[in-house]
Amino acid sequence: MWIHRAGRFTMLVAAYSTIFVISLVLSFEFRDDFTISSATIGLILDSLFWLLPAKLASLFFFGQFKGLLTFFRLPDVYRLAAALGIPSLGFFFLSFYFDLGLLISKSAIVLDFFISVSLVCVFRTTLRIYREKKSGVGALSEGADRHRVVIYGAGHTGAALAADLMGKRSKSMVPVAFIDDDPFKWGKHVHGLRVYPSVSEAFDVNSGSGANKLIVAMPAASPSKIREITDVAEQFKLSVEIVPSWMDLASGRKKVDRIRPVKIDDLLGRNSIKLHSSKVLNGLEGKVALVTGAGGTIGGELCRQIAQCNPSMVIMVERAEYLLFQTEQKIKSEFPDIPSHAFIGDITDEARMDFLMGGFLPDVIFHAAAHKHVPMMEHQPGEAIRNNTLGTALLADLAIKYEVERFVFISTDKAVNPTNVMGVSKRLAEIFLQSLQDSTKIPQFVAVRFGNVLGSSGSVIPTFKRQIEEGGPVTVTHAEITRYFMTVPEAVGLVLECSVDATGGEIFVLDMGEPIKIYDLAKQMIKLSGLRIDEDIEIKFTGLRPGEKLYEELQHEQETLEITENEKVFRFTGRKSNEQEVRNFLKELSPLLRSSDYNALKRKLNSFVPEYVPDYSAPQWAPAHPEVGTAYRKDGVKVVGDKLISFDNRTA
Repeated sequence: MWIHRAGRFTMLVAAYSTIFVISLVLSFEFRDDFTISSATIGLILDSLFWLLPAKLASLFFFGQFKGLLTFFRLPDVYRLAAALGIPSLGFFFLSFYFDLGLLISKSAIVLDFFISVSLVCVFRTTLRIYREKKSGVGALSEGADRHRVVIYGAGHTGAALAADLMGKRSKSMVPVAFIDDDPFKWGKHVHGLRVYPSVSEAFDVNSGSGANKLIVAMPAASPSKIREITDVAEQFKLSVEIVPSWMDLASGRKKVDRIRPVKIDDLLGRNSIKLHSSKVLNGLEGKVALVTGAGGTIGGELCRQIAQCNPSMVIMVERAEYLLFQTEQKIKSEFPDIPSHAFIGDITDEARMDFLMGGFLPDVIFHAAAHKHVPMMEHQPGEAIRNNTLGTALLADLAIKYEVERFVFISTDKAVNPTNVMGVSKRLAEIFLQSLQDSTKIPQFVAVRFGNVLGSSGSVIPTFKRQIEEGGPVTVTHAEITRYFMTVPEAVGLVLECSVDATGGEIFVLDMGEPIKIYDLAKQMIKLSGLRIDEDIEIKFTGLRPGEKLYEELQHEQETLEITENEKVFRFTGRKSNEQEVRNFLKELSPLLRSSDYNALKRKLNSFVPEYVPDYSAPQWAPAHPEVGTAYRKDGVKVVGDKLISFDNRTA
């Protein structure tokens, strides 16, 4: 290794020395109109005695002996000009105060600088061209699994990507053209590649080259723009990939060549919401934060983003052991300097929760633990109320006991005019928290509502993905059903911002743009998988499930809308119920939670939450029959394992 480095260094000294000798000779030739005398040759030799060591030393100081010679770009030209400019400038000014004119004139010094830079640039560029020709950059070997790509976006990112791909020895992708929306760039060339105004023109011209991939090189492209590009690319059977976001590029977490397939998050249909990270940082720094449901998608991301705010401690609570283990490992790996502790615990276990809150005295609680699967909760409403409502009430009472500063409750848009048990269980929890705020100033209770979170556990995205991988069909309940969507970072960012904006008793909602049709979402996911609807995979409509409605809402009629500092975040305030009345109602619910008469529980809920529209069509399961493995439904259907067998009566 040492011998190799010494040989390389010697070679570079010889090459640069030769270039500088030629440069100085040419500068004198130009100065004397190509009539060099024997006296001038002596001056050249004397000048080399001073200039050559100075130039070589400056090149060494600027790292020109360490860089890879064949990777030569514009930043290298700047460094090279600085390295050669310093000694030239030094000799130029010294000639005013010392008798250096006998050695080299000022005009020769200036000429020598420009010629030296030009010759070194030619030398380095020649090496780069040689490397690219030798490694076959720009040519695809026959039978190789490689792609010819069209780059959408001829700006700085696209140009950097093209240069990087052209310089890759692996040659897995070779750019053949650019596309850009700027008319000024049409017809021009970037790195020798023509810029076209549309996918159709670029593809028609390059169809003979076998272009089969389109890379979106616009880090700030809106979801609607990405969706437009993918729709057009589909017509030409081009697979679509995208460069990292501006945030990833600017932070240095990812480089421009780390392209990836377009994900459904990229097609959300609106621009991501900008949240005030500095305000969140100030509100959480040095605090003890406790997160329930830490093993879930939202809970895990909450732990991660809280840890970024330099809290004094993060307490993670979750009853699913493996999920908690995963979150714990991520937090300890990414934030080794932030104290964090993971605890198995059920939010309905008063003794356990009292032990944790009394032991760590959290400053802020983020309550994300919940049962959230709508159809499943319709079949077991007692569990939804016990966990989502009574569990929240228990934590809120403990928060008052231990003087927690803030209590942030993760709610849902399904709590607005609910038609299912999951939604009304969340709405009832909201009502309880708001009722507490009149009797206590600490903690500040706040609820945050948002829609479906892309990619979260139990959401439609993983379900569609699994169905596509299995070959279909992709099941959609109704052609017109719509939902609001947001990304996991957005949802958690909203929760954190609201936690520092709260004054107590409010409900915050994010402006999530226009709702998205689930049918359209299914079609987009199929297209992103490179499949054709109905030809490769079928979309099947199954009908609305119990408790499911066609569209979700964001606001109750009795709630007042207020604009916050962030125009995309809304604050809702409404009529608050009497705390004792709410507590009495929760006590009245308790006997019904284990009852087999689910409809009785739903009617009871409707009596206190009148906007709740119960669905009484869900099957009701009776207590287990003494016969092992057998249970009966209220309508006389016998259940053995996972099979349903109809009987005329329960004694059959």
